Formats: sequence, C-alpha cells, structure tokens
Amino acid sequence: MKILLLSPNQIGRYNWGHQLFRNEIGKQTPVTYYGDGFPNFNCDLNVKQIVEMYCPDVDLIMTYGWRYSKNFEGLGDINIPKVHITVDYVPTANIPVQNKFFKKNKYDLVFGITVSSYKRLVENKVCSSVHILPFSADCNIYKPLNLSKKNQILAAFTTRTDIYPNRRKIQKVATATGFPVITKRTIQQKLIRAINTSKITATSNNIFHSLSMRYTETLACGGFLLADKPDDLDFVGLEDGKHLVLYYDMKDFSEKVKYYMLHDTERKKIEKAGMNFVRNNHSCEIRVKEMMGFIKEKIGVS
Repeated sequence: MKILLLSPNQIGRYNWGHQLFRNEIGKQTPVTYYGDGFPNFNCDLNVKQIVEMYCPDVDLIMTYGWRYSKNFEGLGDINIPKVHITVDYVPTANIPVQNKFFKKNKYDLVFGITVSSYKRLVENKVCSSVHILPFSADCNIYKPLNLSKKNQILAAFTTRTDIYPNRRKIQKVATATGFPVITKRTIQQKLIRAINTSKITATSNNIFHSLSMRYTETLACGGFLLADKPDDLDFVGLEDGKHLVLYYDMKDFSEKVKYYMLHDTERKKIEKAGMNFVRNNHSCEIRVKEMMGFIKEKIGVS
C-alpha cells in the first residue's frame, strides 16, 4: 500500500507524538509525506498536482487533523481512496466547519482518536465508515531509562483553564504536599527523562474527559501515573490500581501523592504493570498495524 500523507512535519513541536505516530506509518508501508516542513512543499499546489508530481502510483491519500488538512485543495475531486484521522473533533474546534470539510473531501474512512470524538463523528454522519483509533506511544522513544527516581512530582503540562480546569489546582495541591514539583513546561526528551526521574507523574483531563497522550507516554516510560478518569479509560483497558492510580478530587489527589511517595513497593508494582500493558497493547507499531487492518478491511486498499 502506497500512501500520500498530507500533514505538516511536527517533529520539532511540543506535541511531537502526532508526528511520531505518522512516522511509524512510513516504517510499515511506503509513504510520501507532504506538507509544511517537508522537502519540496509548495502551498500553491492542489492535491491532484501533488499526486502527479510526487506519487503518481499512490493507493491511498491520508490526512491528519482538520487544522492541518483544511488548506489542501482538490481532495474531494480526486478519485483515490481517502482516510482521515481526527485530532480535535470537539465543540471548541468548530464542528460545523469541520463537518463541511468532511462533506467536501468525501472520505472513505474516518478515525476518531477518542471515544467522545468517535461518537460525535457518527452522530454527524461525516462518513459511512467511522472507527476508533486510540492514542498510542512510540515505545522506541518513550521508554524506561533506568534512572534513579527522586522524591518529586512531575506536573508539567498545558494549563489553559478553559480547556483544563483542574491542572493549575493540581500544581498547587502537589506543591502543598511538601514534595518538589516540576511545573515548568517540559517536552520531548526532557519530558521522557523527567518521567523517568519522578516518582509520580500527575495529570488531569480536559473538559471533554477524553484520554490524552500523557497516559500512554507516561506508562510506556515505566512512570507512575496519578490521574483523573477519562471516559476512554475502560475502552483502552487501563485499570485503576493496576496500571495507574485515579484520584477523584483534590483531597484524594493530595492523600494519594503522600501515600505513593512513601510506599515504593506498591508504586513500583503498578509502574511495571502499566508499562508492560501499554508497551504490549498501545505502542505506535501496534496501533498502525490495527489502522492498516481497518483500511484493508473497510475500503479494500492493500
């Protein structure tokens, strides 16, 4: 299967996990990457011209995220199977405009990354074939580094209160426990190292209660994750007290920080179970294989 993947190169961004996933696709099948940040990118070319110039024998066109795909013109006019992977199909990201985007481009298959986005995609009938493709982690990059863990809490993340109402509260409560807390924005390899050297990595969901990359990335590193419960948790098979630990309010969060900071044996058992589960079930390699299977099954491209 030869794929034309229309998306910018995000390997240098804080949320490089999206690009790591897309890079994995190219490890499993021939991919022509085209978008801002890749060689030969020309924003004036339409999709037909891109195909003719760079991949005339392409079997499938893939787009990733409405914001990254909306400027590619002529996608709906080309007679090649098309797949889209959603990123932010949420009310704050202008769903009516996204629905017009789907209608215009005539996709054969659309993937929703979260349960809530999947449900919205189905309700809005954006495509006759919609499936869930949960977040994963590149386990060749997000991995245990065998570093000594300090008595510190990692609570470094985007803190927009309109989207993540409890994250600043977490930082405040974590600091009040008396343990050192990392709150400064930490990304890529520095984030991986911070997970590996922190006894607890804390996070909180967005207002849509959907799973974020921080869950799979933390667990893939062998980190102990203390989080509130997203709607997707049961769907992806993560269990409270086995793979991670959930808190239910700020008082519960504070108590569990103090408990697991002092109970290394219990914490390490959960760390190991969470790491093994994610690496065996939610790696980018596994997720891309699942995606390719859906594509072959649903639209007959192989």
